[in-house]
Amino acid sequence: MPGYGQYCPIALAAEVFAERWTPIIVRNLHLGCRHFGEILDGAPGLSRSLLSRRLHSLEHDGVVTCHRDGRTTTYALTSMGHELSDLCLALGVWGARWCEAQPAEQDPFLALWTMARLIQPDSLPQARVVVRFDVVRSGMPTRFWLVLTGLGNEVCVEHPGYPEDGVVTADTSSLVRWYAGQITLAAAENAGDARVSAPPWLERELARWGRLSPFAEVPRAVA
Repeated sequence: MPGYGQYCPIALAAEVFAERWTPIIVRNLHLGCRHFGEILDGAPGLSRSLLSRRLHSLEHDGVVTCHRDGRTTTYALTSMGHELSDLCLALGVWGARWCEAQPAEQDPFLALWTMARLIQPDSLPQARVVVRFDVVRSGMPTRFWLVLTGLGNEVCVEHPGYPEDGVVTADTSSLVRWYAGQITLAAAENAGDARVSAPPWLERELARWGRLSPFAEVPRAVA
C-alpha cells in the first residue's frame, strides 16, 4: 500500500496502524493470542488470506515477531508492538467515552471471547468453571458455553461435555453491556433483561468478570 509521503510522525505511524484490521490484530495479540487461529477467532469477518498478509506486514514493520518451529507458528508483540498496543488501549478509552455500538454491531460471541481472554486461570475458585449463556436474539436463544480451566479459557458453541456450574440468560445488549462493565448482571436482572441461575460463589465470579474490561471505568461523555 502506498504511504502518505509525509515526513510527519503521525503520518508515519498511521501507515502502520491505520490499515483495516491492524488495530484488531494488535489488540488480540495484546490479549494473549499466540497462534493464527486464535487471532482469527477474535476477528469475525477477517479472512485467513488478509490476516496472513497483515501479519506478514506487521512482522516486516517490526511490530510482530514470528517464531516457526516445524509446522507450528507462534506470534507475539515486539517492544515496538507493545507500545503500539498502548495506543490501541488509548483509542479504546476514547471509543468507550464517545462511541456507542449499534445493535447490529453487538456480537455476543466476541464479547464472551474477549471476556475469556481477560479472566486469568489462576484466579478461578476451582479447577474448571463452566457457564452456559443463553443469549436471546429475535425471541430465540443462542447458546454459548464459557469454559475456564487452568490450561486456558475458551468459548464453545456446542456443549463441551462438562457439567454446567450456572446459567445466564440475557438479551444481546445486556450481555455486551455487562462485558463492557456498563451494567451489572444484578441490574439487568432487576430490569427484567437477564436471569442468573448460579450458586453464590459463581454469582460473585460473574460480578467480578463484569469489571475486567480495561474500559469498564471510563465515564460516558455528554455530547
